[in-house]
Amino acid sequence: MSEENSTTWSAGAGVVDSVAGFVDSLTAESEGEGVDVIDVALGGAGMVVDLVATAANPLGMLASAGVGWLLEHVDFLREPLDALLGNPDEINANTDQLKQAALEMKMIAQEHREDLRAVADWEGDSGDAFRREMEQMAGEYEALGKSMDGTAAIYALSGALVCELRSLVFGWISDLVGELIAGALIAAASAVVTLGSSIAAFAGFAGTRAAMMATKIAARLSKLASAMARFGGRMAQLAEKMEGLVKGLERFAEYGGYAKTAYDAVKPYEMPAATT
Repeated sequence: MSEENSTTWSAGAGVVDSVAGFVDSLTAESEGEGVDVIDVALGGAGMVVDLVATAANPLGMLASAGVGWLLEHVDFLREPLDALLGNPDEINANTDQLKQAALEMKMIAQEHREDLRAVADWEGDSGDAFRREMEQMAGEYEALGKSMDGTAAIYALSGALVCELRSLVFGWISDLVGELIAGALIAAASAVVTLGSSIAAFAGFAGTRAAMMATKIAARLSKLASAMARFGGRMAQLAEKMEGLVKGLERFAEYGGYAKTAYDAVKPYEMPAATT
């Protein structure tokens, strides 16, 4: 089995660099997902996920502008907004929990390295064996912390992608609605002269424009769904790494149990909602 697919305690001191490289690679891939879905790369892993107001509805502008009759022809544009709601508070809370667990693992690694300095004068085979074990344990905890950090980063990036696409779609719909309101007001003003035909004609035009917009949005939602599947695959790979590290740490009964408890508490979360 290749190192890319499995990391266990037997990997020795090199496990830290190996896992760090693996996590950095997956994180970089995740940051690049934005280029295809929202036209720009996602920000750094330390981001806080934000979202245009969940309750906001650009279609509401039609009613407030006095052209509510147009809603029945473009109301289907509400569906992609609902599909991209997301939950920023939950995403940020889960990300923070993962980061806190990662910090605890790193602190344990630091404690074990400090223990090594305390026995620097311990000579002989037993002293050498103790130092090897402590260094190996420290490396494994550090690698576990790095894996948890990577999981937090990728989870946050996936949530940010959902939220950023919603913001983009919100902007597109808002621009379209603004354009349609101007035309609808003209059509309504001409209704008396044209015996209502101006309204019927514009309603058909608005429906066509909205359908074109829906097709454009659907293409982005399809790309998002593919990206989310890839995010899920990366999270699964990190989960496999963490499970291997935790299994190896079980040879140190007390500390291994603590690592298992920490991992169970922050196992990869489900991807943020993104339906098509």
